[in-house]
Amino acid sequence: MEDIRKQQVEALEVGVEYVQKLIPAIKEILPELRGEEKEDTMDFLGQIIDGINFVIEIVNATMPMINEKEEILNKEGIEEKVQILSKALQTRDNAKTAQALEEGILPFVDIFYQVASILLAGEKA
Repeated sequence: MEDIRKQQVEALEVGVEYVQKLIPAIKEILPELRGEEKEDTMDFLGQIIDGINFVIEIVNATMPMINEKEEILNKEGIEEKVQILSKALQTRDNAKTAQALEEGILPFVDIFYQVASILLAGEKA
């Protein structure tokens, strides 16, 4: 049990560090998706999607710890946000992709960051 907790703490540490780079990247790509597309926008978007998937893996691995005292993140809510993003990506609708990132993914990633930061502070106390 102790080993699992230690692994979850390590995963949260990696997640917090990673999200500090992912959030600015998401914010940076929004104007590009809304009409200010650059040569590398689609490559950048691909990297962001990979990053989102990485964070989701961390969330899934640490969900018991995140929701230990009360449900803060739920799998169904996350899946719903990902499905909206996925549909926008499949239709290659950049405006809808930007909207899905801004209204669904960004708040989810931000909540994860806040909760993980609080949990890590509590672990080190």
